[in-house]
Amino acid sequence: MKTKLFATLIVLFFTAVTSYADDVPRIVLDGLNAYKSAGFTEAFNVWLKGSPMESDKTTTMNLKGGFTQIESIFGKMIGYDVLKTTNISPVTNRTYIEINYEKGPLFLYFDNYKSPSGWIIPTMKFHTEADKILPSDMINGK
Repeated sequence: MKTKLFATLIVLFFTAVTSYADDVPRIVLDGLNAYKSAGFTEAFNVWLKGSPMESDKTTTMNLKGGFTQIESIFGKMIGYDVLKTTNISPVTNRTYIEINYEKGPLFLYFDNYKSPSGWIIPTMKFHTEADKILPSDMINGK
């Protein structure tokens, strides 16, 4: 009986995680996995592909500079959590992420756009303070 209950709980857990992750565009998850395995430069290669930011060298340098500073303070990335994805329109959504480092979290959001050639990330924003990135209802539990 205990084994059946445990197996059922495991299946329910993975079903919930999988269905939630289905809302996240693959480009976001691919970039996060690239970051974890190969560093933030590889993540940006994924996240910026096809976006308006891809050819903007100033934006790219600023983003990479920000991540360099985060890593110098918080240490190495050890994982991430998908916090929420909100549909804005049939072709646009926002995905909220927490990246976990050795010494603290970084909060991000990606604005994702389903272009004719697939999902791209036109904008992203990050900060170490949750209230600068996350909607107040996520922070206050409303």
